Amino acid sequence: MHISRKVRKLLGHKELQLTISDELDEVAHAIEMTHRNNWLTPKYLNMLKETKGKENHFRVISVSIHEEDELAAGEIGYIIGKTYTSLSGFTRREKRYRNYGTAQLVLLARYLQKEGFAFWNLGQPYMAYKLALGAKVYERAEFLERWFEAVKD
Repeated sequence: MHISRKVRKLLGHKELQLTISDELDEVAHAIEMTHRNNWLTPKYLNMLKETKGKENHFRVISVSIHEEDELAAGEIGYIIGKTYTSLSGFTRREKRYRNYGTAQLVLLARYLQKEGFAFWNLGQPYMAYKLALGAKVYERAEFLERWFEAVKD
């Protein structure tokens, strides 16, 4: 993973704690406030919430970092086996929160690695920040082969 100097500095100077939770509302609200009219509709969010506790192999989570009790960056995603898929995220737009979204992704990557995840699906590769972090783009056949192997765990 490529971590820019600015993000390294931020992580070195701030005590940013990653929070993993089954509660989705705070992060979903922040996504809506940041990205108006996004695809994470109330109906879809409710469907995600309804999956809670129904399947041991599948879990929808929120991932976030706070600074001084303020939600600074976060995302909603899901776990299947040893895979994690990022669905949608946000970072606060105020200047003081610059690089917090990337810091959240770095902390999440460290968490996933520590927990033995085999696969992190960042979704569509067209967003430059994913490639800047070092994401690899796989052809569909290879992606599915890796995916199916990891969800078995």
